[in-house]
Amino acid sequence: MKIIDDIQILAGKKKDPRFVSKAPPPKIVLVVEDEKSLSAILETRLREEGFNVLKAANGEEGLSLAIEHKPDIIVLDLLMPIMDGKSMLRKLREEPSCKNIPVIVLTNAGDIENVRDTQFYSDAIEFLIKSNVSMDQIVAKVKMHTLGTRLNP
Repeated sequence: MKIIDDIQILAGKKKDPRFVSKAPPPKIVLVVEDEKSLSAILETRLREEGFNVLKAANGEEGLSLAIEHKPDIIVLDLLMPIMDGKSMLRKLREEPSCKNIPVIVLTNAGDIENVRDTQFYSDAIEFLIKSNVSMDQIVAKVKMHTLGTRLNP
């Protein structure tokens, strides 16, 4: 059987198990955003970069997914129906298994005035204003905080 395996390996029909590297599993990003078009674009871009993406349209759904799946990072909108982003983040930090998940807050310029809370600021790793950042910049921030990729100056 060994000879047949070697022939298949040489013919390219079988991989040599001695040289097959196991890549780490893809990082999981949870996108909590009620704007469907923005959520869809973020999902597409992040998948193109090799991330697994979970999506939620409100904070309640996002909190449930975060507790269940323990994503590597969360991109969180602030103003959403059912449960807003600020409430979700507060409840997330109360969960022992989720308290260290990095969170990037993605919001509108007007929302930022509503979150001048020191504790809230310390619970998120980034605050990005939607109108001031591109999709490339958001993806770069996710990569930086999950893969240790440096941003280009």
